[in-house]
Amino acid sequence: MIALVLAGAMLAAAPANAFSLSTAGASAYGSYDRMMSIPERPVPPIAVSGTLAVNRPGQCAVVQIAYNGPADGIAWRTLSGLCRPGKTNFRATSQLLWGGAEPPLRLCAGPTTRIAEQGRNCDVYRP
Repeated sequence: MIALVLAGAMLAAAPANAFSLSTAGASAYGSYDRMMSIPERPVPPIAVSGTLAVNRPGQCAVVQIAYNGPADGIAWRTLSGLCRPGKTNFRATSQLLWGGAEPPLRLCAGPTTRIAEQGRNCDVYRP
């Protein structure tokens, strides 16, 4: 019973803008914020910051954010990548997608960075 109460308290303490992704020996976590802008100093409306962690030797992982690709399609921009056990921080800003949608984030893993960037083994965060 005490464990359930503690787990509930920990879940309640997480901010609404937090994200957590995991796949194949890698994880990413951090914050996804909608920014306010003023005409005198415009800023991109989306700000993402977090940590990418690889937990398994021989594993590569990338964190990517969606953007408007050619012909109104979705493309993915790599924010950070790591190909050894350890952690690295990332920070990026982004525009909204067509129609005003907030761009999703994804964590993808593979034996190389290039294969991870192809998006075959991923976990996706949709705000």
